[in-house]
Amino acid sequence: MPCRGLHSIPAGPVEFPEIATVYVMCGEKLTVMIDAGVSNSIADFSFLDKLDYIVLTHLHIDHIGLLPELLQVYKAKVLVKSGFKKYLTSEDGLKKLNESAEKVLGDLYYVYGGLEKKLDQDKVIEVEGNEEFDLGGYRMRLIYTPGHARHHMSVLVDDFLFTGDSAGAYFNGVVIPTTPPVIDYKMYMESLKRQIELKPKVVGFAHGGLVSPKIMEEHLKQMLSKEEIQINVDIGGVAGEILRKQIEVNLRGLRESKKSI
Repeated sequence: MPCRGLHSIPAGPVEFPEIATVYVMCGEKLTVMIDAGVSNSIADFSFLDKLDYIVLTHLHIDHIGLLPELLQVYKAKVLVKSGFKKYLTSEDGLKKLNESAEKVLGDLYYVYGGLEKKLDQDKVIEVEGNEEFDLGGYRMRLIYTPGHARHHMSVLVDDFLFTGDSAGAYFNGVVIPTTPPVIDYKMYMESLKRQIELKPKVVGFAHGGLVSPKIMEEHLKQMLSKEEIQINVDIGGVAGEILRKQIEVNLRGLRESKKSI
């Protein structure tokens, strides 16, 4: 039976699948996946009868890890911000991607896993971040949202906004900045405000799942605070340790970015 509508799939590492979410929107014409999880994931996409596009919100390893496996199964094209295709399709680019991730994440790099092999040139298409697609029953628009990364895009499908890492994360009722090194604080804030102004009905975080758009407003207040942000999310076990380390990375990036303001 053909896939229809919106699906959210946990695509984090086996120790904490829920730390990363991949979204699939199945229209009557096109099926689109938003991000591709971590390589150390056992995410199940077997419900998909086809896949036309994989939109990468950005090129950090927790959003691209399953690309090689997905492209072995589906005849999909990967959409990436213009100027950054080389990081997916060349050995040198792949090396830089993984080395940069290891430097920022430390041992979390090995929990998530890197991108294990480059992609074929013809599988990756560069976009500007303002394109529109008719999925059949849904209208998808790409939106350039730099700050978290220079290559960051968000995805608006009708009234559903998929923010990648441009508008925060959300676990156990706690809003978490998505600000690992090296972010551009000013651009991050501009992108966050612009997305709030879109007034979506539902927001899909890459880390935290589907949330109310009010969470973005909470995150804006959090980011504007003059006081140093303190985050305490206790979910226990190995998953809790993974989340704690990721929060440490994010807060370090935020502190460093504010020094340059």
